[in-house]
Amino acid sequence: MTKDNTSGGLAGAPKNIVLPFILLLLSRMPAHGYELMQQLTSLGFLSVDQGNFYRLMRQLEKDNYVNSEWDTTTSGPAKRLYSLTDIGEKYLQQYADELQRYQTMLGHFFSMYSSMFDLYMFPVRKDGDRVEKHNQKNGSGHDESEGTQ
Repeated sequence: MTKDNTSGGLAGAPKNIVLPFILLLLSRMPAHGYELMQQLTSLGFLSVDQGNFYRLMRQLEKDNYVNSEWDTTTSGPAKRLYSLTDIGEKYLQQYADELQRYQTMLGHFFSMYSSMFDLYMFPVRKDGDRVEKHNQKNGSGHDESEGTQ
């Protein structure tokens, strides 16, 4: 397989899938890092490593995709409040376009994959709620499956 540097992954597969989710969440409203991690977990990311998450947030800020400022409006210590920039919004749109192309590729894969199993299926017909093998007639003209279940 060849590495495709434009999409950041192998054969067009997205590399860091958490990144567009973070940008998408921030497109709705600014959020603290802890809130973002909780939302990512609720979206199906099984574990979000705090250290890696905050390194990624610093990189996103360095790349001008997000801004952060200290939020002192809540009780307790100040927390970083992250928001999406215009550049981040444009990047999110580009990433969404790439994910759309990848989704199409996955659709083709699963269509081909499921049709592969159709080649190995025996012919059956559905009769009510029962699935039966096609009835075969014996030499006498009677159905061999009659009286059997």
